[in-house]
Amino acid sequence: MTSKPRNRIVVFRLSQEEYQSLKEACDRAGARNLSDFTRSEVLEYLNSDGSGGHMARRFTALEQQISLVQFQLNDLLHGVFHAEIKQQP
Repeated sequence: MTSKPRNRIVVFRLSQEEYQSLKEACDRAGARNLSDFTRSEVLEYLNSDGSGGHMARRFTALEQQISLVQFQLNDLLHGVFHAEIKQQP
């Protein structure tokens, strides 16, 4: 949060579909309102050097989640495999 006064206004138009997509993203993020959500996303983009740093962090988070799911799946399959071996005569 900044202590500087926010006295500048930015206005842009959206199609109905773009607005709906923005609203849904705002709701998913749990943002207080569209203005706060849009401001935070734009500022994060600017602060991430503008060359995809924001997306790189998202991809990194997704890769970590995929790795966790892979580990859990391998662990589950390992358990199933050992259970099948124990049941064989």
